[in-house]
Amino acid sequence: MTSARICLRRSVGAAVVSLLAVLTGCRGRTAPPSEQVRALAAQMAPGRFEGAGRAYALPYRLFVPRGYQASRAYPLVLYLHGASGSGDDGVAHLSSDVAALVSERVQALSAAFVLAPQCPRDDEWVNRHDRPPFANYLQANVPESDASKMTFEVLERVRARYNVDPSRLYVTGPSMGGSGTWDFITRHPGVFAAAVPVTGVNDPSRAPVIAGLPIWAFHGSRDAISSAANTRAMVEALRRLGSPVRFTEFEAVGHDSWTHAYANLELYRWLFAQRGRVDPRR
Repeated sequence: MTSARICLRRSVGAAVVSLLAVLTGCRGRTAPPSEQVRALAAQMAPGRFEGAGRAYALPYRLFVPRGYQASRAYPLVLYLHGASGSGDDGVAHLSSDVAALVSERVQALSAAFVLAPQCPRDDEWVNRHDRPPFANYLQANVPESDASKMTFEVLERVRARYNVDPSRLYVTGPSMGGSGTWDFITRHPGVFAAAVPVTGVNDPSRAPVIAGLPIWAFHGSRDAISSAANTRAMVEALRRLGSPVRFTEFEAVGHDSWTHAYANLELYRWLFAQRGRVDPRR
């Protein structure tokens, strides 16, 4: 599929960015959660995972599908937040992206669990601790972060408690979460049925392990924090392998491409239609 390049009116983008700012705040904020964030948090069960030998506990929020029935298997969307959501309060990471995932219009397409872990400020989904502008990297030189390891442990805990469809596990995230999405699927191939990385960085040399995975990637053409060239490099590597990867590059959009990606209802129709092979070892 040819990459889509979409031009959006700045006024619309500005309005959505304002909403995102209200919902997420900025790194290191001390203000109490907004009314919107409190309302979103009330829809999601809080949790903290304290793994053996870990330096910290990992907070997370779990949305359980409305009218959940244990006799029915449901898909699960793992959402990895961007850097502004880092912390340990269990709410700073509840962005407008999460609000979209649990909204009635998206849940009406397919009732689904939404798992949103919160990475602490001194860790990252990808253990690089780099500064912008961010560039692609070699995964072999970067050990898996504790936040990543603990997230997979939380995922297994949720799957043990609820009837989660193992063939419909999805992962997505913006910015730091987009990098985490690429890292998760290349470090743990076979776990997810589809992935939606939004901006972020990756390791194109790892393309062979995800060549068969349904992926819809998004990036802004004017992203000065993480150049769209980072995503283009992976997309090109995947397409050389015959991958059906989809790529939408928003014209005249900077780093906040997530505000446009997650507003696209077609994204969720595509996502919920994806089904993976179930590995009997998992």
